[in-house]
This record gives sequence, C-alpha cells and structure tokens, in this order.
Amino acid sequence: MIQRMRQWLNAHPFARCFYPAALAVTVLLFLLARSAGDRYCWGYVAAAVLFLFAFRPGSALHRPTVERMWPYKALCTILAAACTVAVCVKPMSELPLWNGEEPGHRNQYELMADSILDGHIDLHYDEEDTLSELENPYDPAQREGYYYHWDHAYYEGHYYMYFGVAPVFLAFLPYRLLTGEALPTYQATQLFVAVFIAGIFLLFHLLAKRFFKSLPFSVYLSLSVAVSVMSVWYAAAEPALYCTAITAAIALQVWSLYFFVKAVYVEKRENRQILLAAVGALLGALVFACRPTIALANLLVIPMLVTFLRQRKCSAKLLGKLALAALPYLLVGAALMLYNYARFENPFEFGQAYQLTVADQTAYAVKLNKEALLKIANGFLRVFCYVGSWKEMFPYVDASGVFWNFPLLLLCGAAFRFSSFKTMRQNKAVSLTWGLLVTVALIVAMDILWTPYWLERYNMDIYFLLGIACFMAVGFWYASCGKRRRRWLSSALVALSGMTAVSSLLLFVGTVGGYYPDKIMEYAHLLHLI
Repeated sequence: MIQRMRQWLNAHPFARCFYPAALAVTVLLFLLARSAGDRYCWGYVAAAVLFLFAFRPGSALHRPTVERMWPYKALCTILAAACTVAVCVKPMSELPLWNGEEPGHRNQYELMADSILDGHIDLHYDEEDTLSELENPYDPAQREGYYYHWDHAYYEGHYYMYFGVAPVFLAFLPYRLLTGEALPTYQATQLFVAVFIAGIFLLFHLLAKRFFKSLPFSVYLSLSVAVSVMSVWYAAAEPALYCTAITAAIALQVWSLYFFVKAVYVEKRENRQILLAAVGALLGALVFACRPTIALANLLVIPMLVTFLRQRKCSAKLLGKLALAALPYLLVGAALMLYNYARFENPFEFGQAYQLTVADQTAYAVKLNKEALLKIANGFLRVFCYVGSWKEMFPYVDASGVFWNFPLLLLCGAAFRFSSFKTMRQNKAVSLTWGLLVTVALIVAMDILWTPYWLERYNMDIYFLLGIACFMAVGFWYASCGKRRRRWLSSALVALSGMTAVSSLLLFVGTVGGYYPDKIMEYAHLLHLI
C-alpha cells in the first residue's frame, strides 16, 4: 500500500502540498475554535472538510469553463458579485466614527460640495485663523496649543481639502443637486466599492475569455470574490474620507483598464477601439483627481498602445485618432493644474506639502539619493514581508505585510515561469502582465517617499493591481499546464481564495476592534467563536 501511495504521489505532484496543507488548515481551524471554548468546533472541521471535498481536484465543479457564459453561470456571477458588495458595504453604516455620527475632520467632501456651490474652492470655517501667527504652521510641535483643522491643506490663511476633488463631482454634487441634502461620506465610499467590485468581476471575465478560455468557472468566480474582498476590506472598516478617495481611484482605474483591454485585445473595429480607448482615458485621467499615486497605473497604457500599433499600419489618420483618444488626459490634466494653481500657486502641487498632519510635509521631496534608495528598500521589506503579532483572542491575527496577509498574491511569481511566459508571448500579454508588477513597485516607492510612516490603508493602492496580476499569472499558468496538473491547480486556487476571504474578515474585525472593542465581541458571537 505504501508503494502504491508513493507512486500515486509521484504521478500527482500537486497532491504533495495540497492534501498536507488542507489537513494542516483543518487541524488549525479545530484548535483555534477549541481554544476559544467554542462548542461548534467540530462544525468548523466538518465545514472545512465539506469545502475541500466539494472542490477536490476531481470535482465536477471545475469542469464548466468561462468560455460560454450560460444563464446559470451568469446568474451565479451576478449573485456572487451582489453578495460580495453587500458583505463589503453593510458594515460601513454601523461605525459612528466613520458614518457621520462623529464627523470630526472626515466630512470634508460634504463641505467641499457646499463650497463649490457657494462659488469658492477653499473650506470656510467660522473660527478665527490662529496658525498665521506661527513661523512654520506645518511643524506639529509649533501647532501645539493652537486650534486648527486636522488633515486639511493650509496655505496663506485658507483651508483646502487635501484629498482628490473628483469624488465631489462624481457623487457629492450630483446628490446635493438632486436631493438638496448632503451625501454622507461613507455612502459615497459604498457606491465606489460597489462600482469597483462590478469592475473586477467584468475585467476578470474579459481577461479569461480573451486569454485563457479553458479556465474553470469555479476558479474565475472564487478569484473574483477574493480579489474584491481583499482590495476593499480596509474601506469597510474605515469608510469615510481617506478610503473615499482611495476607493474612487481604484474603481475608476479598474474600469479604465477594462475599456483599454477591450479596445486593444478584444475589439477589432478601429473606430470602436478608439472610442473605448477614449472612455478608458477619461476614467484613467480622473484617477489623478482622486489619488495620484494610484494614477501611476495609467502607465499600463504604454505597453497596450505598443501592442495596438503592432496590429495596425501607422498613418497620419491613425495618429489623429489616437490623439483624439488621448484628449481626456490633456483636458483633465489642464483642469487639475488650474485647480492646483488657484489653491497653491503651483500647478503641480496637490496639497501634500501643506497638509496639517503628523509631520512637516514641506520637508518631503522625491530625491533618488543613497538615503532615499535605502528608505525604499527598507520600505519594500515592510510592505511585503513584515510579520505582525499573533493575538491570543479573536480575531487572532494583526495586519502584516502584503504576502503574509494574503499568501495568494505570491502566485504573481507564476508570471515568470518559462511555460507561462511562452503562453503570454503568444497572446501578446507579456508587457501587460509584467507591467502590472512594475506599476506596483513604482506606486509603493512613491508612497514610501511621500509618507512619514506606512499605514495599512496605503496597501489599498496596490492590492487590486496585485490581484489582477495574480489572476493573469495563474491564468497563463493554468493554460500552459497539462490536464492532470490543472485539476490540482484549480483546487489549490479555490482553497487559497477561501483563505483570502477569511483573512480579510479577520483583518477587518481586528481593525474595527481598535476603535470599538465591543464590536469584536459582537462579531465573535456572530461567528460562534465565543
């Protein structure tokens, strides 16, 4: 029997890691539930075993592919997306610190909409300005004892909103004009999260149908849910203001990529391609007016443009059409520069240097010297490899580096497999897949240079891009695998997606518990862990 087991393991290499890992996860789940004194611990074990059995390598659930979206698959996709949206947006209304009950400085978008309707671009407050008495109001030490508005941009005696202005025009102003009431900031975040999740599901389906039609529908669905939840779990915990700008940016960027990919890799009619590219350019340009670091993802347009030009004969007429498609970048860029100049007398200043925050931001600058490179190197280790502390009580885990939070993202490395590279090259997708990883590196480097210290919400800048890169990498890996290995890879991907969703839930509970410890008990009771 032992000899037969060895032969079977040699014939099924993925089984060497899949079944031991599945057994380890099941045992760990049981021990955690048992240590918490939970009488339902055997139920968790049974659920884990049932899940693993349902998505075992030979399961019929892996047979339907994404090639044809039959009605039942379309219905499953819509239900999965709707449930994901509901799970992600529902908690946002339950936290007084973030839902408007205790607004603090987190209602700037609402105030900005009122300011624009009143005909000015600064935020008017009734109290007397005292910061003008200081030699350097941006130094936190000098501001001690003075009343001021936290996390605002301050310049020449006026307060401005530091955060990107696009959400005001996309959500707050239309709502105010239609209803006559102010839109609560967290509700705008709910809207952007819903738009983002819909974009992820559609983008992944578009990529799968174009590049790897044989990908199992179960893998597509599980990865879509996992990447969606992973990308916005922090926004569910702290929805107002900070995450309003970030979720608006990632929603616009995902839809921008969707239109560009469709224009370059799917659509064949030239005029339609130009129209789709123009829509993608408009959405991508608006990202600069939400969060400029995320807007660096617009660099992905360059490799897609090269791919497009290789498919067409270059002519003056074509170049004119491309210039027309790029026009939104110019128009939005010009409007942003005018907006910045009107506030800070500098078209390239978004307010970062004049932000009233934990550090003097006027001292920050992008300088690629030895000190900056060392800071970037240490920052990369912190962002991707930092190991958080293990807690004795639910939710047990603390936010760590990207790869410790979500091991699924380690599969981005599959983009560098030789067989995957060959498949990517055949589909003219090497530059797009690798470009996603390069873009992530650039965004992280910029965030490191421009922030006094790293916060977990900054990871939202890259989670969605890493998720897209992971989907592309495992898709091409699957397409280049033999039939036997595909079954094991499918099971492993579904299992890792489930782990990603659970990890997102635990990180969300831990973050909320930092503000409202009683919420941990509430969520724990809900999950039968206490």
